[in-house]
Amino acid sequence: MTFRITGLALIMALALGSSQALAQDYGDNQSQDEGMAQSQQQAADFSDEELQQFVDLQSEIGDIREEYVSKIENADSEDKARELQQEAQSAMVSAIEEAGMSVQDYNAIAVAYNSNPDVQKRVDGMADE
Repeated sequence: MTFRITGLALIMALALGSSQALAQDYGDNQSQDEGMAQSQQQAADFSDEELQQFVDLQSEIGDIREEYVSKIENADSEDKARELQQEAQSAMVSAIEEAGMSVQDYNAIAVAYNSNPDVQKRVDGMADE
């Protein structure tokens, strides 16, 4: 589950042009430390309902990802591959929004899942139920 969430979080961050995510990836150490502290602080703010929505979305997002990975790998040009990536991102955004969650909240949970053991434990516990 970690691999899929990490990959999806990166895809979503790039799709939305998230300056915060880019600052964490490419910024100075202070920006990285502030971003980590902020996402760890947010971890306490996630309700069980939000985390359950996140868990429930994993299957649908995974299906979209799997569908488009093979299409992108078999694309006959870079332009077609980019077009397919945009379609995949749009499909993921639609799935998240149709579930009643914002993409920003989804990404915040994905980042927290990867950086905060408490969030990871809560999410994994819900996924195992």
